[in-house]
Amino acid sequence: MEVPTVVKHRRAHAVLFALLAGCHPTPRAQAPSSPPSAQGPLDLDAGAAEGAPGATRDPPAPTLTALSPAELAALRPLLDRGPALLVRDADRGMEARITLVNRARAPVATVRRVITTPDDYLTFMPTLRSVEVLSRHNNRTAFRFHVAAPVFNVTALSAMTELGERRVDVSIVESETGPGGSRWDLTPDGPDATLVQLTTWGDPSRGHWMLRQLARRSPAAIAGMNVSADTVLALGVSRQAERLSGSSAPVRPSEPIGPQGPLAPPPAGPWRALTHDATLLSLSLTPDGAIQQVTVAAWTRASPDAVLARLRDVPGHPRVWGSIQSIEVVPGTPAGEVRYRSVVQNPLSRLEGEQRLVERDGAVWIEGTGGDFSGADHRYDVTPEPDGGCVVAMTGGADYNRAGWLTRALMARDPWLVAGFAGSWKIVWLRHLLRGL
Repeated sequence: MEVPTVVKHRRAHAVLFALLAGCHPTPRAQAPSSPPSAQGPLDLDAGAAEGAPGATRDPPAPTLTALSPAELAALRPLLDRGPALLVRDADRGMEARITLVNRARAPVATVRRVITTPDDYLTFMPTLRSVEVLSRHNNRTAFRFHVAAPVFNVTALSAMTELGERRVDVSIVESETGPGGSRWDLTPDGPDATLVQLTTWGDPSRGHWMLRQLARRSPAAIAGMNVSADTVLALGVSRQAERLSGSSAPVRPSEPIGPQGPLAPPPAGPWRALTHDATLLSLSLTPDGAIQQVTVAAWTRASPDAVLARLRDVPGHPRVWGSIQSIEVVPGTPAGEVRYRSVVQNPLSRLEGEQRLVERDGAVWIEGTGGDFSGADHRYDVTPEPDGGCVVAMTGGADYNRAGWLTRALMARDPWLVAGFAGSWKIVWLRHLLRGL
């Protein structure tokens, strides 16, 4: 039996009131993990009191911190290409913390106004259907927003806190996407530009049944989902601030995918040191904002030879990437390359086609030569580090062919979901490559 809407809203508003008043609400019992059809009666308040028999406390929210000045300086050269992201604890589910940095050609005050005025979100977030400000009290605002998704609708109750002129915190109190939170940090970059930092966490495994299934597919799945959402949000806020500052750029790029160009990771620089503690993503965008390339990089203790051996072992790829259902190596392949047919099965998509593995320019290339993989290439650069181990960088294009029907339906509403998906898919793929080495 489903909980009546009035009961859910009463509970949610109680939590919002507690947040706005600066109190700590009583934790909710954790939602069951079975699909809706298998759930019995659900009482959101039953057993939630501390010490009640059978009560289950939700895990604490991760602490969100801004990048250090040194980290920000290391990422700054990448921002000429587009946004850069650092993902900490990518393989630890809800504990993953994502920080996206983007340069907005607008003053700090303008960017802050865009973030703190939810009444105007509808003007620059195409996937939103409604936004309602519920209350304002001093530096705190409570609001509800609604997204009409292809399979299920999302209604989120949020509490925003303004902490000075350069920081804004947001808590997702209740939502079909699960709990979450974000922190905005704004750094002046000259008189008319801002380095926009968005740091987030989220736990879709406590959201809608479909999201819970997707979150269980991989330890890095939650990080991947949040990378996609953060990319859309940060780019949307930056573009709106630029428009308010006089830019004639459209709300969204006219085309989601731009010319890819030759695949190449960013030039070597101080960003490489950051991969020892986090997974790094660098997005390359056209001036209009269309995605061109994405590089995902991480350090591993394994030797370069161990990483290369895993990549070269094409018949063993299904043991690395569980979504690969089958691989058939094509006999008679010319020396120096491996041609193969493969089937990749995900919950919402299936791909079948031909690929080729070849080594050139000091990198391992996996090129799509036929079927669903046609034209979709990826490059792996494996570089030894002076203190041991190596940095592995995976570079590819939009990877639109890997998006399932649900993701494509959302992409049709917001072109920047294409950029978000390009990053989210690659971080999951790279983390699987490095796991267990």
